[in-house]
Parts: sequence; C-alpha cells; structure tokens
Amino acid sequence: MVKTIDEELTIYVPSGIESGEEIKIENKGYKDGKGGRGDLILETKIMVPKKPSEKELNLFKQLKEESRFNPRNIA
Repeated sequence: MVKTIDEELTIYVPSGIESGEEIKIENKGYKDGKGGRGDLILETKIMVPKKPSEKELNLFKQLKEESRFNPRNIA
C-alpha cells in the first residue's frame, strides 16, 4: 500500500526487483499546472530485520539451502 496525494493505492512489486529500482505510477504525481498530473516515482528499499527472531534465522537458513541464487555470480 502506498499513500499518494489523493488516495491509497495497492502497488504491484515485480518479482526480482532490487533495492534502489524505481516503479513509475502514471498520472498520480503533482498537478502540472495544465490540468494534468505528473507521474509518481517510487524507489524501492529492500530491508531485513536488524534483530531477526530465532524462527526468522531458521527460515533464512532454509532459504539459503534451497535457493540457487548467488548475487556474486550475476553477469
């Protein structure tokens, strides 16, 4: 959910998006003075808990064992 100038919107965040990437929502920004609206740009920020619970740590370990993803091998 994102609060815009006029309303609250449910935003689709695509799979694989990385921290710092942007999502553009057309015609939901500031009024442009000509009767139209600009675009609203959302910058993603991926965060993890600073003090994960024991259960969260176990889930992260399970994910590490299951996943083949390695960010150091991205070409």
